[in-house]
Amino acid sequence: MNLLEEIQGYWNHRYTGYSKVNQKELEGIQRERWKDQLKRLLLGNQTLKVLDIGTGPGFFTIILEELGYTTITGIDISDKMIEVAKENIQKYGKEHSSIQLMQMDAQKLEFDSESFDIIVSRNITWNLENPQQAYSEWLRVLKPNGRLFIFDANWYAFLQNESLAKEFEGKRKRAIEEKLEDYWQGEGVDEAKMNWIVQQLPLTYQQRPQWDMDYFSSLKGISIEIEENFGDLVWDYEEQLNYGVTPMFCIKVVKGDVR
Repeated sequence: MNLLEEIQGYWNHRYTGYSKVNQKELEGIQRERWKDQLKRLLLGNQTLKVLDIGTGPGFFTIILEELGYTTITGIDISDKMIEVAKENIQKYGKEHSSIQLMQMDAQKLEFDSESFDIIVSRNITWNLENPQQAYSEWLRVLKPNGRLFIFDANWYAFLQNESLAKEFEGKRKRAIEEKLEDYWQGEGVDEAKMNWIVQQLPLTYQQRPQWDMDYFSSLKGISIEIEENFGDLVWDYEEQLNYGVTPMFCIKVVKGDVR
Protein backbone atom coordinates (compact mmCIF):
# COMPACT_ATOMS: atom_id res chain seq x y z
CA MET A 1 0.00 0.00 0.00
CA ASN A 2 1.49 3.36 -1.04
CA LEU A 3 1.27 6.56 1.02
CA LEU A 4 -1.72 7.96 -0.87
CA GLU A 5 -3.64 4.74 -0.19
CA GLU A 6 -2.64 4.90 3.48
CA ILE A 7 -3.97 8.47 3.71
CA GLN A 8 -7.17 7.55 1.88
CA GLY A 9 -7.63 4.54 4.14
CA TYR A 10 -7.18 6.63 7.28
CA TRP A 11 -9.86 9.14 6.29
CA ASN A 12 -12.18 6.36 5.10
CA HIS A 13 -11.96 5.07 8.66
CA ARG A 14 -12.20 8.52 10.28
CA TYR A 15 -15.09 9.91 8.22
CA THR A 16 -17.93 9.41 10.73
CA GLY A 17 -16.12 11.05 13.63
CA TYR A 18 -14.79 13.87 11.45
CA SER A 19 -18.28 14.50 10.11
CA LYS A 20 -19.50 14.92 13.69
CA VAL A 21 -16.85 17.62 14.19
CA ASN A 22 -18.14 19.43 11.09
CA GLN A 23 -21.75 18.99 12.21
CA LYS A 24 -20.84 20.60 15.52
CA GLU A 25 -19.50 23.59 13.57
CA LEU A 26 -22.64 23.78 11.44
CA GLU A 27 -24.78 23.77 14.58
CA GLY A 28 -22.56 26.24 16.46
CA ILE A 29 -21.25 29.79 16.20
CA GLN A 30 -18.62 28.71 13.68
CA ARG A 31 -21.19 28.57 10.88
CA GLU A 32 -21.88 32.31 10.99
CA ARG A 33 -18.24 33.14 11.69
CA TRP A 34 -17.09 31.26 8.61
CA LYS A 35 -19.88 32.79 6.52
CA ASP A 36 -18.75 36.27 7.58
CA GLN A 37 -15.12 35.56 6.71
CA LEU A 38 -15.85 33.91 3.37
CA LYS A 39 -18.16 36.78 2.45
CA ARG A 40 -15.34 39.21 3.27
CA LEU A 41 -12.73 37.28 1.29
CA LEU A 42 -14.71 36.14 -1.75
CA LEU A 43 -16.23 39.57 -2.43
CA GLY A 44 -19.67 38.29 -3.31
CA ASN A 45 -20.04 37.54 -7.04
CA GLN A 46 -22.24 34.45 -6.64
CA THR A 47 -22.18 33.56 -10.34
CA LEU A 48 -18.53 32.51 -10.09
CA LYS A 49 -17.59 28.82 -10.28
CA VAL A 50 -16.18 27.54 -7.00
CA LEU A 51 -14.09 24.43 -6.27
CA ASP A 52 -13.70 23.12 -2.71
CA ILE A 53 -10.62 20.89 -2.57
CA GLY A 54 -10.63 18.35 0.25
CA THR A 55 -14.27 19.02 1.01
CA GLY A 56 -14.40 16.27 3.64
CA PRO A 57 -17.92 16.16 5.15
CA GLY A 58 -18.97 19.12 2.97
CA PHE A 59 -18.68 22.03 5.42
CA PHE A 60 -17.46 24.65 2.94
CA THR A 61 -19.86 23.63 0.18
CA ILE A 62 -22.83 24.10 2.52
CA ILE A 63 -21.57 27.51 3.68
CA LEU A 64 -20.85 28.67 0.13
CA GLU A 65 -24.31 27.70 -1.10
CA GLU A 66 -25.82 29.60 1.84
CA LEU A 67 -23.86 32.64 0.65
CA GLY A 68 -25.60 32.36 -2.72
CA TYR A 69 -23.00 30.64 -4.88
CA THR A 70 -24.78 28.45 -7.41
CA THR A 71 -21.96 26.53 -9.11
CA ILE A 72 -20.04 24.66 -6.42
CA THR A 73 -17.97 21.49 -6.79
CA GLY A 74 -16.46 19.62 -3.85
CA ILE A 75 -13.79 16.93 -4.20
CA ASP A 76 -12.13 14.54 -1.77
CA ILE A 77 -9.83 11.52 -2.04
CA SER A 78 -12.04 9.64 0.42
CA ASP A 79 -15.16 8.05 -1.05
CA LYS A 80 -16.56 7.76 2.48
CA MET A 81 -16.15 11.51 2.98
CA ILE A 82 -18.08 12.12 -0.24
CA GLU A 83 -20.88 9.86 1.03
CA VAL A 84 -21.15 11.68 4.36
CA ALA A 85 -20.89 15.07 2.63
CA LYS A 86 -24.01 14.18 0.63
CA GLU A 87 -25.80 13.32 3.88
CA ASN A 88 -24.72 16.59 5.50
CA ILE A 89 -25.86 18.62 2.50
CA GLN A 90 -29.28 17.00 2.78
CA LYS A 91 -29.42 17.71 6.51
CA TYR A 92 -27.82 21.16 6.73
CA GLY A 93 -27.90 22.52 3.19
CA LYS A 94 -30.54 23.88 0.87
CA GLU A 95 -33.56 21.74 0.03
CA HIS A 96 -32.76 21.58 -3.68
CA SER A 97 -28.98 21.81 -3.57
CA SER A 98 -26.97 22.04 -6.79
CA ILE A 99 -23.64 21.13 -5.16
CA GLN A 100 -21.61 18.59 -7.13
CA LEU A 101 -19.41 16.13 -5.23
CA MET A 102 -16.66 13.98 -6.76
CA GLN A 103 -14.01 11.61 -5.48
CA MET A 104 -10.68 12.90 -6.74
CA ASP A 105 -7.01 13.22 -5.86
CA ALA A 106 -6.18 16.86 -5.03
CA GLN A 107 -2.77 16.30 -6.63
CA LYS A 108 -4.18 15.11 -9.99
CA LEU A 109 -7.30 17.08 -10.80
CA GLU A 110 -9.59 15.75 -13.52
CA PHE A 111 -10.77 19.17 -14.69
CA ASP A 112 -9.91 21.19 -17.77
CA SER A 113 -7.48 24.04 -17.34
CA GLU A 114 -8.98 27.39 -16.30
CA SER A 115 -12.27 25.86 -15.10
CA PHE A 116 -12.85 27.71 -11.81
CA ASP A 117 -13.00 31.32 -10.65
CA ILE A 118 -12.45 30.52 -6.96
CA ILE A 119 -10.77 27.61 -5.19
CA VAL A 120 -10.98 27.06 -1.44
CA SER A 121 -9.38 24.42 0.74
CA ARG A 122 -9.36 23.82 4.47
CA ASN A 123 -6.91 21.57 6.33
CA ILE A 124 -5.79 19.64 3.27
CA THR A 125 -2.34 20.81 2.11
CA TRP A 126 -0.54 19.52 5.23
CA ASN A 127 -1.90 16.03 4.45
CA LEU A 128 -0.54 15.83 0.90
CA GLU A 129 2.28 13.65 -0.33
CA ASN A 130 3.28 16.16 -3.02
CA PRO A 131 2.03 19.66 -2.11
CA GLN A 132 3.99 21.37 -4.89
CA GLN A 133 2.30 19.20 -7.50
CA ALA A 134 -1.05 19.91 -5.86
CA TYR A 135 -0.53 23.67 -5.94
CA SER A 136 0.53 23.47 -9.58
CA GLU A 137 -2.68 21.59 -10.38
CA TRP A 138 -4.83 24.05 -8.43
CA LEU A 139 -3.35 26.97 -10.34
CA ARG A 140 -3.82 25.09 -13.62
CA VAL A 141 -7.59 24.77 -13.15
CA LEU A 142 -7.93 28.34 -11.85
CA LYS A 143 -8.99 30.94 -14.38
CA PRO A 144 -6.84 34.03 -15.06
CA ASN A 145 -7.52 36.56 -12.30
CA GLY A 146 -9.01 33.72 -10.27
CA ARG A 147 -8.46 33.47 -6.52
CA LEU A 148 -7.25 30.63 -4.33
CA PHE A 149 -7.84 30.57 -0.56
CA ILE A 150 -5.95 28.05 1.57
CA PHE A 151 -6.89 27.67 5.24
CA ASP A 152 -4.39 25.47 7.03
CA ALA A 153 -1.96 25.15 9.94
CA ASN A 154 1.27 23.44 10.95
CA TRP A 155 -0.74 20.41 12.02
CA TYR A 156 1.13 17.92 14.21
CA ALA A 157 4.10 20.27 14.53
CA PHE A 158 4.22 19.25 18.19
CA LEU A 159 5.61 15.87 17.09
CA GLN A 160 8.80 17.65 16.04
CA ASN A 161 8.99 20.33 18.74
CA GLU A 162 9.35 19.55 22.45
CA SER A 163 8.08 22.91 23.71
CA LEU A 164 5.03 22.71 21.42
CA ALA A 165 4.43 19.15 22.63
CA LYS A 166 4.33 20.35 26.24
CA GLU A 167 1.94 23.19 25.35
CA PHE A 168 -0.22 20.77 23.36
CA GLU A 169 -0.49 18.29 26.24
CA GLY A 170 -1.25 21.12 28.66
CA LYS A 171 -4.14 22.41 26.55
CA ARG A 172 -5.37 18.90 25.91
CA LYS A 173 -5.42 18.19 29.66
CA ARG A 174 -7.25 21.45 30.27
CA ALA A 175 -9.93 20.55 27.69
CA ILE A 176 -10.47 17.20 29.42
CA GLU A 177 -10.62 18.83 32.86
CA GLU A 178 -13.24 21.27 31.60
CA LYS A 179 -15.20 18.32 30.16
CA LEU A 180 -14.76 19.53 26.61
CA GLU A 181 -14.24 17.24 23.66
CA ASP A 182 -10.72 15.96 22.97
CA TYR A 183 -10.55 16.16 19.17
CA TRP A 184 -7.37 14.08 19.12
CA GLN A 185 -9.17 11.04 20.56
CA GLY A 186 -12.46 11.30 18.69
CA GLU A 187 -14.40 8.59 16.91
CA GLY A 188 -12.31 6.86 14.26
CA VAL A 189 -9.03 8.47 15.32
CA ASP A 190 -6.08 6.09 15.00
CA GLU A 191 -3.41 8.16 16.72
CA ALA A 192 -0.54 5.79 15.98
CA LYS A 193 -1.50 5.52 12.30
CA MET A 194 -1.80 9.28 11.86
CA ASN A 195 1.48 9.90 13.65
CA TRP A 196 3.15 7.48 11.21
CA ILE A 197 1.53 9.18 8.20
CA VAL A 198 2.55 12.61 9.45
CA GLN A 199 6.18 11.54 9.63
CA GLN A 200 6.07 10.61 5.92
CA LEU A 201 4.65 13.95 4.80
CA PRO A 202 7.04 16.66 3.54
CA LEU A 203 5.28 19.64 5.13
CA THR A 204 5.69 18.14 8.59
CA TYR A 205 9.29 19.34 8.36
CA GLN A 206 8.57 22.80 6.94
CA GLN A 207 7.60 26.05 8.61
CA ARG A 208 4.34 27.29 7.21
CA PRO A 209 3.00 29.54 5.83
CA GLN A 210 6.57 30.60 4.91
CA TRP A 211 6.98 27.50 2.76
CA ASP A 212 3.80 28.36 0.86
CA MET A 213 4.88 31.99 0.50
CA ASP A 214 8.22 30.91 -0.96
CA TYR A 215 6.56 28.54 -3.43
CA PHE A 216 3.96 30.95 -4.78
CA SER A 217 6.40 33.88 -4.81
CA SER A 218 8.66 31.90 -7.15
CA LEU A 219 5.95 31.76 -9.82
CA LYS A 220 5.35 34.34 -12.52
CA GLY A 221 2.14 36.35 -12.36
CA ILE A 222 1.11 35.20 -8.89
CA SER A 223 0.32 37.52 -5.99
CA ILE A 224 0.08 36.19 -2.45
CA GLU A 225 -1.07 37.53 0.89
CA ILE A 226 -1.06 35.83 4.31
CA GLU A 227 -3.45 36.30 7.22
CA GLU A 228 -1.95 34.86 10.40
CA ASN A 229 -3.98 33.65 13.40
CA PHE A 230 -7.09 33.17 11.27
CA GLY A 231 -8.45 30.70 13.79
CA ASP A 232 -9.10 33.58 16.19
CA LEU A 233 -11.79 34.75 13.76
CA VAL A 234 -13.67 31.45 13.45
CA TRP A 235 -12.84 29.02 16.28
CA ASP A 236 -14.88 28.67 19.45
CA TYR A 237 -13.31 28.14 22.88
CA GLU A 238 -13.22 24.36 22.57
CA GLU A 239 -11.41 24.59 19.23
CA GLN A 240 -8.97 27.13 20.65
CA LEU A 241 -7.95 24.61 23.31
CA ASN A 242 -7.70 21.73 20.86
CA TYR A 243 -6.03 23.55 17.99
CA GLY A 244 -4.46 26.67 19.48
CA VAL A 245 -0.94 25.25 19.61
CA THR A 246 -0.99 25.20 15.77
CA PRO A 247 -2.61 28.52 14.75
CA MET A 248 -4.60 28.54 11.53
CA PHE A 249 -3.49 30.83 8.70
CA CYS A 250 -5.18 31.95 5.51
CA ILE A 251 -3.22 32.14 2.26
CA LYS A 252 -4.79 34.32 -0.44
CA VAL A 253 -3.45 33.77 -3.95
CA VAL A 254 -4.43 35.61 -7.12
CA LYS A 255 -3.51 34.14 -10.50
CA GLY A 256 -2.70 36.97 -12.86
CA ASP A 257 -3.52 36.92 -16.55
CA VAL A 258 -0.05 36.48 -18.05
CA ARG A 259 -1.13 35.39 -21.52
